Amino acid sequence: MTYTLADLPMFAGLDDGRLRGLAALSRRRRYPAGQVLCTEGDPAEHLIVLLDGRVKAGRVSAEGREVVLAVEEAPVAFDKTALLVDGPHRATRTAMTAVEVAYVPRSPVLELVAAEPSVAARLLRTLAATVRDLDERLTDAAVRDVPSRVAGWLVRRCAGGRVPLHAGQAGLGAEIGATRVSVNRALRGFERRGMIEIRTGEVVVLDPPALSRLAALPAPDQAS
Repeated sequence: MTYTLADLPMFAGLDDGRLRGLAALSRRRRYPAGQVLCTEGDPAEHLIVLLDGRVKAGRVSAEGREVVLAVEEAPVAFDKTALLVDGPHRATRTAMTAVEVAYVPRSPVLELVAAEPSVAARLLRTLAATVRDLDERLTDAAVRDVPSRVAGWLVRRCAGGRVPLHAGQAGLGAEIGATRVSVNRALRGFERRGMIEIRTGEVVVLDPPALSRLAALPAPDQAS
């Protein structure tokens, strides 16, 4: 499914005229898997909107190791913070599948944020959720062992019972700050205890409450 600008939470509820104006100023492009959409450190001169496909956000450590920060699916807009503060892209984003993107110039986006309180409010909520997610991940890396981190990662993503491993177990490990071997060991342990089933490219969560207890998180049906 290819999305439109209207499908972004920050633009939800905008009148058709505003949306058509933004769309007219945008450049839409299609790229194959493996294409770099933006590079860490480059100026963020556009709001990059993923309309179709899947993208990973990563940074390279001083030792040359890639750290996967997130795997994002359409519809989503990248680096909104950098756009607001006139800063550089904070991560390199690479297409994991064939993608379609829209490049919306910075100036009209900022004008819209200033003119439409509802857009500014939705943008603040989006940024707050991003900060909360980063805070949780930092806390996980600092105080939790690998099994509890893996359990928490699964619990947060198990709506519907199936959790795709888009970047494999190595990608999961990069997101939580663990090695592929330690992630595999944790997943196999969960499987032996009947909490999950490991399949090709995905994990099926069989016992969310048990995983939640292991991760010290609310069970999915109790989360607000």
